[in-house]
Amino acid sequence: MRFRQALFWDTNPKKIDVKKNARYIIERILKLGDFNDWRSLRNTYSMEDIKNVIMEKRVDLDPKSLNFWCHNFGIKESICAKKLLAKKQELFWRR
Repeated sequence: MRFRQALFWDTNPKKIDVKKNARYIIERILKLGDFNDWRSLRNTYSMEDIKNVIMEKRVDLDPKSLNFWCHNFGIKESICAKKLLAKKQELFWRR
C-alpha cells in the first residue's frame, strides 16, 4: 500500500488490507488526503469503487468533503443535498 501512514495514525498500517478495508481507506483519503494520496487512491481503486463509497448511506465524510466529492463525481444535487442534510442533523444530535 502506498498511502501515507499519517492518514492512518489510529491503525497499524501493516494490518490494513487493501481489499478488506477498501471503504476505510477510501473514506480516509477523501477526507484527509492530498493530491498525491488521491493519485494513489485512483491507481488502487476504480472510480466506480470510489463513487460507491461516497454514495453509501453512512459515509464518514465531513460536509465540506462530501459536497466537494459529490460535485466532482457528478452526483445529482438532490442526492448530495439529502446526504448533506443528514450529515447536519447527525452533527446536531452529537452536541
